[in-house]
Amino acid sequence: MRSLDYEFQRPLVSGWMGKLDRAAESRKKWREMADECMLFYAKSAAAMWDPTYTRRFWRGVQAPRFRLSINKAFELVAIFGPNLFWDVPNRTVEPKKTLEIPSDLFQQDPQGQQIYEQLMARQRFEEATDRAVSYLMDAWLNYTPQEQPGGGLAGQSELAIVDALIKGRGVMFTRPYTFPGSGRTLTGSFREAPENLFIDPDFTTLADAKWICLRHVDPHWSVERRFKLPANSLKGRASLESSWSYGESRGDPNASLHRVAGQTNDMIVWYEFFSKTGPGARLTGMDTPIKEHLEQVVGDYAYIAVSPNVPYPLNCPTEKLRTMTDDEVRRAFEWPSPLWADDRWPCQVLDFYPDPESAWPIPPLAPGMGELKFLNFLVPWLCNRIWTSSRDFWAVAGPHFEHYKKYIIEGADQIIVPTPAMVDDVRKAVTLIQQPETRADVWRIIEFVSEQFDKRVGLTDLAYGLNPGGTQSRTAEETSAKVRAMGVRPEHMQRKVVEWQSEIATVEAFLTRWFVDGDSVYPRLGPIGKYLWERYIMMGDVERVVRQMQYSVSASSIRRPNRDRDIANYQQVMQYFVPTAQEYAQQTGNYSAYNWLKNKWAEYHDLDLSGADLEMLQPDAQAQQLQQQQAAMEMAKIQADLQAKQLDMQAKQMELQGKQAQIGMTLEGKRAELELQAQGAQQQMAQDQAKHLMEMLQDRQKFKLDVAQQKELGVVKVQLARKAASARPQGNGAKTATHSKA
Repeated sequence: MRSLDYEFQRPLVSGWMGKLDRAAESRKKWREMADECMLFYAKSAAAMWDPTYTRRFWRGVQAPRFRLSINKAFELVAIFGPNLFWDVPNRTVEPKKTLEIPSDLFQQDPQGQQIYEQLMARQRFEEATDRAVSYLMDAWLNYTPQEQPGGGLAGQSELAIVDALIKGRGVMFTRPYTFPGSGRTLTGSFREAPENLFIDPDFTTLADAKWICLRHVDPHWSVERRFKLPANSLKGRASLESSWSYGESRGDPNASLHRVAGQTNDMIVWYEFFSKTGPGARLTGMDTPIKEHLEQVVGDYAYIAVSPNVPYPLNCPTEKLRTMTDDEVRRAFEWPSPLWADDRWPCQVLDFYPDPESAWPIPPLAPGMGELKFLNFLVPWLCNRIWTSSRDFWAVAGPHFEHYKKYIIEGADQIIVPTPAMVDDVRKAVTLIQQPETRADVWRIIEFVSEQFDKRVGLTDLAYGLNPGGTQSRTAEETSAKVRAMGVRPEHMQRKVVEWQSEIATVEAFLTRWFVDGDSVYPRLGPIGKYLWERYIMMGDVERVVRQMQYSVSASSIRRPNRDRDIANYQQVMQYFVPTAQEYAQQTGNYSAYNWLKNKWAEYHDLDLSGADLEMLQPDAQAQQLQQQQAAMEMAKIQADLQAKQLDMQAKQMELQGKQAQIGMTLEGKRAELELQAQGAQQQMAQDQAKHLMEMLQDRQKFKLDVAQQKELGVVKVQLARKAASARPQGNGAKTATHSKA
């Protein structure tokens, strides 16, 4: 019999750690390439000549004297980064338009028209609700990026974009949070290192994956508070030592012994899994009744937090699990944010170049990494060669060594060197040894390889503001064509960033609906906004808040501003609108439009002219009174004209009603006349039918009488013939018979 202290969830933890190992193996190639790209971006020039790196690529090659770094990886980030994300994106929330059904479809159906009016009234109410929701969400989603810790959304996004440019993927996790000492719940998106993300290795896209995982390294006490575990229950499970712990142990004479025993470790490595296939107990070694019941209670969408050194899930310790009800177990294993309801992961990734055969992308530097390594290998050796060949070596005949030595080592410029008397040719006594020159092929190879790398990653001359090949374009159209061609890649990458930021805004809106209450939005939206928030957001349908709204980011809001272009465009705008604004201001005394145009011009020129705003003119009291009297007279005239028009309209309506009544009476008379004619025709038809029937009966009776009379006449004729025959003499009869026989 097993002990009550038996950790029956240990197979569950081991199963998830096994899945993690497979996921790490599946992304091994990407991880190696990402680390290599990071080395050329952020490491020193000597990093490439570190023994751990040289053993992989140029084993046995001695490091050069000058270890230069052709850091084109940094140039890539420095040039593309500002063009991809310059400022905090402006989020736009718009309700999706409902299909408009034309009323013409119901013209022939009076009942359908009535239903159409009722449904249109309901649709207008729902559209008004959608406008209220979009207004509130728009205000809130443009407020949270500034409040987010860690540099706000701009700072977090910038780090993620650098990850995407160097490692190929930028990762942001969206979650609710609360500031220390505050009861308000806010939402934000935070950058996570892409190497801390693990994806189900059985699928080639993140959307198709059945689970993902995020790696964490935190102090054990922080993890204990997060999962409400007993204090110091994870202290013995920590596997890393923080700098804080190292500093505290400096004063302990037994610190070395404690460090060997692991007692100074205070950092624990743990992983949180988001699963769409249940808690993962089906094929583990857990007892069958336990794992079957766990799978049934938790369902398909499960959250599991594990640590390699902890034999139970951090979010559901075995000790607690023994006393939990099914509902408590379900809540313990549910996702912290119910994004599964919208078929989304809690992370949003930025990939510029996806790999169709892997869930991990291709880093932008990867296609040119061979050329970059070659340049960083060849250029230091070339510099070393130039340095060695720049030294002077003198060959001096032995007897004259001391004579020429002092002039070669200590001689000043333009010094006269005497030649010994016995030397007839100075070149026989001393001569300069000429070293071989560097071949021009080396420079051509460097130029060729550098050009190929630039084409791979997009660092062409135009990206630096240079003319390709150093030649001037002949026409403006040629220059524009080159600029358009060069801009395809940055614009494509910027579109990816815009879609990524729009996805972040959509997920943040979803979490806002679930976690942000009226008290949290009160400081930003005020009491009226709080009331509307509680009515339309908190009590509203989740589908309407999430799916009926279109969350997007304006590309121009994150793009680097083109000051010269904006000024030129605005100058053209002012030529048309400023005269109109001035004329309007002079007529009405309202200078608000003119002030706006002026301040916009000042903004483009980095000036502040708000102090020169023209105030609205206050009219003279007497002039204002006369103006009011004139307005009252005009209003009275308008009302009189309106009353006259109304009387005229009423007379016309009465005349029209009389005509309609007369037409109705005429139509009624016609209808009665037609009805009488129809009745007469029906009676005549009935009489004709009766007459025809009588004639048919009479003809039939006459026919029967004729047949009877003919029949009786035939009988009489037969009887008369018989009587006549019997009255004739016999002789005549015999003769007749004999004659007949013959």
